[in-house]
Amino acid sequence: MKKILILLLFFNCIVFGNMRFNTSKLTSRKEIIGDWTQNINYTTNSFKITGLEDRKLIYEIENFGNIYFFREDGTVEERIKINKVELESFDSRLSRENKTIETNRRDCNLKLKVNVNVKGDSGLGGRYISRPITLTVYRGDGNKSSGIKIETTLELNVIRRLKVSTTPMDLGVGVQGQRVSSSQGTHGYLKVEGEPNKRINISYPKEIKIFNRKGKGSLKVNISSPELERKDDENYTTKLSRYGDRKILFMGEVVDTKKAPPGKYSGELKIKVRYD
Repeated sequence: MKKILILLLFFNCIVFGNMRFNTSKLTSRKEIIGDWTQNINYTTNSFKITGLEDRKLIYEIENFGNIYFFREDGTVEERIKINKVELESFDSRLSRENKTIETNRRDCNLKLKVNVNVKGDSGLGGRYISRPITLTVYRGDGNKSSGIKIETTLELNVIRRLKVSTTPMDLGVGVQGQRVSSSQGTHGYLKVEGEPNKRINISYPKEIKIFNRKGKGSLKVNISSPELERKDDENYTTKLSRYGDRKILFMGEVVDTKKAPPGKYSGELKIKVRYD
């Protein structure tokens, strides 16, 4: 089952020069299925600080004790909490112990990495938001009257696990040499339940074999579903309703029964369903 991961990125360039306090705001978003315990890693985009002229910087990371995420109505959600926040750079030297950044360049590129723990619970669902995590960067002379702030807000959208159920297909009764199809019997149905208005991906083979229960012979069944939008040979898509469900029709047809030994035939149609 596919977990959609969505990360909204903004690029920032912050100039030190004659510094005043400059605040930039970032939002990082992810989407998960939340009914099992998992650790989610957020990584912000890289933001660049320029005009450094080979200097040392001091940084602080604060979330003011707000380690938990909040529901949209403002109430705390203790099943989702921030474990760790770290600053990273691929072109400067960081000391996490001393909270310093050293560079011999005129600029440096930084990003925040945040680890979030989600306790598995089928009751989780919807959009959750962290309080801003504030990264403050000062000049190395300790003057805190000027600098830059980057406020990062984390968003987590928790969606429902997909549930599927099926109604068997029946090709009816036919005469040797004639076509048979589910139109003569019963079409098959796939019922999918999940997140309202979400697109889902459905994979199924265009052709399967069914076998004579007495072990003599087989038949090829052509499978189709006119309600699905085609992506490629075996992948199709559709959208769940605003109630989070969709019932999908599957049809089967056997074109050639000339050499088929008489008897009852049965087989399996394997269908894979995941979020698109």
